[in-house]
Amino acid sequence: MAVVSQDSVVKPFSGLTRLPVVRQIGLLIGLALSIAVGVGVVSWSSEPNYVPLFSDLSERDMAPVISVLDREKVKYRLQGGTVAVSADKIHNLRIKLASQGLPKGGMRGFELLEEEQSFGTSSFLETARYHQALEGELSKSVSTLEGVRSARVHLAVPKRAGFLRNRAGASASVLVALYPGSELGDSQIAGIVHLVASSVPGMSPDSVSVVDQRGSLLTSGGSASELAMSTEQYSLVRKLEHDYSQRIVALLAPVLGADKVRAQVTADMDFTSVERTSEVFGPDNSRVRSEQVSEQQSKTAGASGVPGALSNQPPPAGTIAQGVDQDAAPSAPQQSSKQATTNYELDRTISHINEMPGTIRRLSVAVVLDYREETSDGGEASRVPLPPEEIERYTQLVREAVGFNAERGDSINVVNASFLVPPALEPIPETPIWKQAWVWTLGKQILAVLGVALLIFGVLRPVMNSLANYSGPLPGAGGPRAMVPGLEAPAVSGELQLGEDQVNLSAQGGAGA
Repeated sequence: MAVVSQDSVVKPFSGLTRLPVVRQIGLLIGLALSIAVGVGVVSWSSEPNYVPLFSDLSERDMAPVISVLDREKVKYRLQGGTVAVSADKIHNLRIKLASQGLPKGGMRGFELLEEEQSFGTSSFLETARYHQALEGELSKSVSTLEGVRSARVHLAVPKRAGFLRNRAGASASVLVALYPGSELGDSQIAGIVHLVASSVPGMSPDSVSVVDQRGSLLTSGGSASELAMSTEQYSLVRKLEHDYSQRIVALLAPVLGADKVRAQVTADMDFTSVERTSEVFGPDNSRVRSEQVSEQQSKTAGASGVPGALSNQPPPAGTIAQGVDQDAAPSAPQQSSKQATTNYELDRTISHINEMPGTIRRLSVAVVLDYREETSDGGEASRVPLPPEEIERYTQLVREAVGFNAERGDSINVVNASFLVPPALEPIPETPIWKQAWVWTLGKQILAVLGVALLIFGVLRPVMNSLANYSGPLPGAGGPRAMVPGLEAPAVSGELQLGEDQVNLSAQGGAGA
């Protein structure tokens, strides 16, 4: 085992006592600064790369998140409402915090109803608490939609009154904060409107308005059902046009080439719903279904005399006149009637027609064909237009592909033109090696090692060597002792020599022991 002598330990510091006090203080300050710089370089190289764990946290959510990070002994940084942690731990921390239900979000829902209430709470406060809890639940639901960063829902529910006939309905307003670059589609807006309206009794979808963080009104004046219907109709038209275009390209691409055909179709569709009921009679095909004939005859004596009381007297007793022939008497009047009823079977047609919306009123088709490439006998490539008869054949194919109907007013236009050759795409340059993350990490570590080595071999070691080899006078050698007559420097040197002998002797004694 190697024995370190006391002389080897004390010798580097023996020159420190020979320096003036000012130089001693400056030397100590320089050594302290060098050590501080070395520690700073090492800590800078070992500092992790911090990335945001959560942003825009409320104070209610930040406290439990920080508590979990402290319990897990994870280093973090706080800047406003953002919590940043090391990049290699962010995924595990998010999973662990999510398993504990953190962060819970700025809005509180029905958990407000679980809090204890005082005995004297009024019905107004209970209703307000319920509405606040409902707003929180709706805000959470809207915030889960894609593209929505946060949401706030405000409800305006009038107080119920049993003696009011015409009472104002409930209304709501929704404020959504979207992520940068994201937008809500019409179907998503209609979904938010129906979600809020269905959650509040007596609320109509027309009473719900949606506003984004820029203050733009996202809901139009029409109802949500009309908005959803118009979106569906637009999608149906675009899908029909795309199908017709793809049908034309699929028909002509095998003949001309995949990049030699461009087609666009515009469809004019009628979404009017028509319902008709008609009843038609055919008079030419009538047949007798039933016939009824009634005939009646009667003989009665006609009324005679003067109307009135005198004519109502009973007639006198009848007498037979002598010498009058009975057959010569006038005959009584005769009355007859005849009635005929004939029922015919008519040809009747009842039609109930319900025309579904989405019929095509007109199609407009535009097709562009590229020039044909030909190679001459000399090997030179050239582009020549297509013959007119060939274009006519392609036009006929397009008519058959889209179901051309001249009565409907369809139009087809096929044009032969030279396509521009797109320039070659430049390859995406690779990321320079000096911009990659692992290079920066390795560079920081190498700089830390070089800084520590420079500190040791460039500052500390030369200073220690200069102290060990310093042979100047003591700080007090030129002081008051030199001013006193009879006291010379050798006396001081003798004292120093005596001290060194004592040190050497003690060192030798320790080694012998």
